[in-house]
Amino acid sequence: MEAIHLAYVLVFVLLAVFVLRLRRRGASPARQPARATTAHCPYPNPVLGNTLDFIRNRRRFFDWYADLLRAAPSGAIEAWGPLGSGRAVTAASPADVDHLLRAGFAGYVKGARFREATADLIGDGLFAADGRLWSLQRKLASHAFSSRSLRRFADGVLAVHLRRGLLPSLDAAAAAGRAVDLQAALRRFGFGTICHVAFGVEVADGDGDPRQEALFAAFDAALEISFRRALTPATWVRRLTKLLDVGRSRRLREAVGLIDGYAMSVVESNEARRRSGGLDDGDADLLSRFMTAMDGEDGGELGAMFPTPAAKRRFLRDVVVTFVLAGKDTTSSALTWFFWLLAANPRCERRAREEAATDSGGGVKGMHYLHAAITEAMRLYPPVPFNGRVAARDDELPSGATVRAGWHANYSAYAMGRMRALWGKDCMEFVPERWLGDGGEFVPADAARYPVFHAGPRVCLGKEMAYVQMKTVAAAVLRRFRVEVVAPVASMEAPPAYEMTATMKMKDGLWVRLCRREEPAE
Repeated sequence: MEAIHLAYVLVFVLLAVFVLRLRRRGASPARQPARATTAHCPYPNPVLGNTLDFIRNRRRFFDWYADLLRAAPSGAIEAWGPLGSGRAVTAASPADVDHLLRAGFAGYVKGARFREATADLIGDGLFAADGRLWSLQRKLASHAFSSRSLRRFADGVLAVHLRRGLLPSLDAAAAAGRAVDLQAALRRFGFGTICHVAFGVEVADGDGDPRQEALFAAFDAALEISFRRALTPATWVRRLTKLLDVGRSRRLREAVGLIDGYAMSVVESNEARRRSGGLDDGDADLLSRFMTAMDGEDGGELGAMFPTPAAKRRFLRDVVVTFVLAGKDTTSSALTWFFWLLAANPRCERRAREEAATDSGGGVKGMHYLHAAITEAMRLYPPVPFNGRVAARDDELPSGATVRAGWHANYSAYAMGRMRALWGKDCMEFVPERWLGDGGEFVPADAARYPVFHAGPRVCLGKEMAYVQMKTVAAAVLRRFRVEVVAPVASMEAPPAYEMTATMKMKDGLWVRLCRREEPAE
């Protein structure tokens, strides 16, 4: 594999030098004005930009960017690919992040490159949409996260999937004395709950289903390939592999084919229930609301965007895939790192368990320390570590960094969680108490300083639902089991590796042994 990467680099160098010479022959100084920016650009190569450093650090991309951002005088860095392609400014100061996500929101879009990179996987779904298509989807999706829906989720969906899926699976592992991949178990749980609440579809949460494992592998492969493509400009190599149907292009096609089959089965199931009258407005799931919005004589505004039956069904497929991605890996990755951090910090584990075991009647809503511990885990390991959009017009960030129209404007929640300027000298330590007030109550931080759930108009709709799910699962597991990490070894000095994808997934999983406590709370 290393030889292949080096061959790619050599091809890039030769091609870039050739194109650069052609440009220099036909270009006059007047056509190539000098560019000025106050963003720090680390170690640029005159031809390849930051491509070589990107390749060298591709397995530790988030830490590499964190290092660069900590060293940047203004808290913003600029990077680019061969011949200046794919320029991006990445910020890590709250003022810049606030501008990108709130104050200057109208000046940034997802952009054509992101849509092209993710088109096979999420198509026109919420995460890739801009403008009116985005606002219509967001408005419809917001109904799934109302107070009524949140109560139904907490009292019904979570209880069912804990009782029927996650806890019996962990009980069996504890009784047999065998190690279990806790991350995999949490992913199955997250998949089951999002399918239930968003599509009205109940799936088995237990392990051992080869079809579900194949589907998860397909999602993982498609998300990893799409994420890497979003970070790098399209090249002739990518276009050639797609034309020849080889390499990553073939892997993506095969993975998306499996995902399509699942998503369309969900759409067809929902259509059948609607035809049989098995749904009423009070029980409508998220997918049903999208279907209703596209029904009627003219299909409404959303229906007009997808006027044919084939286009409508393709869009509904995009809705399914988008919300599976939103619910399957985000909470599970946050909980995976949470349990690893508790294992590495026994004092914190003991306090969280004592709070979970001493339920004073307030349920998870009253568990302030547990809320703080989960929030602290996401500060160090945010479920979505890197995010951004594209500048629709020239702009300047509060730090003074110039962002030209068409450039990417990113922020790194992962880097921000590791900055002394934002969190103090103990920023690399797991300290849930930093989130607690004098009375022991949880005190949130401003979203621009802690953009784990994004901020502004695109703030995560499912934030409250995610906290309810994570706290409910964490409390249930802590009350019922003693969790011993067997691999990777729990040490803050040598943390497990993460996968290079859109979510902060722990590489190789979190293998633990579970010991059933004497008096488990049901």
